[in-house]
Amino acid sequence: MGKVSFKALFFAIILGLVGLVGAYNLTMAVSARLINQEFIKLENVAKQISIHFQGAIDKSTNDLAALQAFYSAKPELSSQSEFNQYMDVLSIEQRHYIQALSWVPLVHDDNRDEFEARLRRQQGDFLIKARDEKGVLAASQRKATYTPVTYIRPYLINKAAQGFDLSSSATRNASLIMARNTGLMTATSKIRLVQETGESYGFLIIAPVFAKGSLPKTAEERRLSLVGYVTGVFRIDTLMNNAREQADKIGLKITLHDIETDEISLLYGQTQSDSAFSFDIKIPDRHWQLNLSLNDELKQKIESPSIANWILVGGGLISFLLALSFYALQVAVMKSRRVTNLSELLQVHNRELEETVAERTLALSEQNTLLNQHVKSLEQQKTSLSLLMQESETAKQSAQNLAQELARSNRDLDDFAYVASHDLKAPLRGISQLSNWVLEDIEEGKLEDIPKNLTLINNRVKRLDTLLSDLLEYSRANRQQATLALLDSQELIQGLFPLYSPNDKFELELISSLPVFETLKSPFEQVVRNLLNNAFKHHDKSAGKIQISCEEIDDYYTFMIKDDGPGIEADYFKEIFKMFKTLKPRDEVEGSGMGLALIKKIVEHYGGQVYLESKVGKGSAFYFTWPKLIKN
Repeated sequence: MGKVSFKALFFAIILGLVGLVGAYNLTMAVSARLINQEFIKLENVAKQISIHFQGAIDKSTNDLAALQAFYSAKPELSSQSEFNQYMDVLSIEQRHYIQALSWVPLVHDDNRDEFEARLRRQQGDFLIKARDEKGVLAASQRKATYTPVTYIRPYLINKAAQGFDLSSSATRNASLIMARNTGLMTATSKIRLVQETGESYGFLIIAPVFAKGSLPKTAEERRLSLVGYVTGVFRIDTLMNNAREQADKIGLKITLHDIETDEISLLYGQTQSDSAFSFDIKIPDRHWQLNLSLNDELKQKIESPSIANWILVGGGLISFLLALSFYALQVAVMKSRRVTNLSELLQVHNRELEETVAERTLALSEQNTLLNQHVKSLEQQKTSLSLLMQESETAKQSAQNLAQELARSNRDLDDFAYVASHDLKAPLRGISQLSNWVLEDIEEGKLEDIPKNLTLINNRVKRLDTLLSDLLEYSRANRQQATLALLDSQELIQGLFPLYSPNDKFELELISSLPVFETLKSPFEQVVRNLLNNAFKHHDKSAGKIQISCEEIDDYYTFMIKDDGPGIEADYFKEIFKMFKTLKPRDEVEGSGMGLALIKKIVEHYGGQVYLESKVGKGSAFYFTWPKLIKN
């Protein structure tokens, strides 16, 4: 009986060891499959992180390309206000992934003083700056050309960079030259931003702007026609915020490298000896790589799944039971059938466990395949949508620019053609005729009419000078830079009235209180001044009353300036607002007929309207609306 027990024990031990080996192999297979599935999931998440990061870069380059197109279309007309208006349309303050967008013109040394003076009139303390030997920003040394940051938005957080000469930095200058020579966008390597006060770094994306609007063919042509650059400024920490937050949620560590340089440069994160996932990032003229690695906790969780441990424990337990059962079968022959059934039952359980694991593995594989298909579909849709939006925005901007330019050109052409053919020629013909009369009188010895004719010549010269001055003022209207200021309209009108009143017999009556509000003072004062001057100049009496009132209607103030002069016939209500239109001959009234036309142009520029109510013999009332709030 002892021999039988020893033999049974030996075979039971062998059987148990075989079961343990099988359970271990099964555990390793399941663990490997689970690890593979987890890595596939992580790879999909990492790919989504890289897609979102690439999307932010693509949006930024699209915004910069749009700004490049804006300046390429009309660089000579660009101003601080136009730049700000475009930034408002772009909603630059809402695009948190961009530190700043800026306009950087090419300034030659012989134009530096005039350029700085003009910018100081707009910005107060503007100066072309560079870092001195101690690294402190100071006035740039004289050199052939400069590339100063002139207009920049958002302004407050980037004010320190205004006036900085990009070409004074070797790294920035190399990228400027590359962008100029190739005519393409170029990105700098990692740099310390001028406006950065902490330890973070950043980089610039630079796009050249050429005078002719289209890209010149050769590098030399591009050098000669370059007018400046538009730049996008990026803080690497800010750009990486969204990607870092997504990576932190699942336990990934993220790093960003610039592998364009001879030695790979670390842009973000800490150097990792190994990375689980790597993605190439497309950026103008550079090659970046986004690397993601597993932190210790995630690595431990993936490499040692709990289900594998349970399988190993279960397999070991089954092996032990199988060995014990075999030993019992050998010892107790009478219980052999029962032991055989138990062994078969255990085998069935093992097969069911394997089938369950296989089914779950297949289901996970199918789900991952479907997820991969969805990710690819989203990538394709995103690419198509980005292209459509870019084409739509480009076409829309081009159409608007062309329409505005055509309308302005047509209006200017019509106005100046009219002036040249009518109002400017008339005084010249009169001067020519009177000059011929003077010559004839001198030849014939009739000297008594010469003083009168010379006086007439002088009057026509003064009329021509008035026409030219008023025409110049009309053409400049709404082009001068103005700033918002608190305006007391009643105090302004009371101060202007005695300046234009021909004598103290005219009375000013304020029918209602006049508002105090924040507006552009210069154009508002010009409208009031011309209306007061018009009321006095065309008054038919030596004494009279000027009535002024104001009424609030929705978003506008409606001002009225009423006189008790001769009045105007209804047929001329629209005619008098045209250029060079007067109701009396030019010899009977001073002025060029530009005053009301200038008023109409200014008021309509700010969204208002001007109109007239009058009856012959009962005076005239001029009304104009002015916005309560003007966005400067």
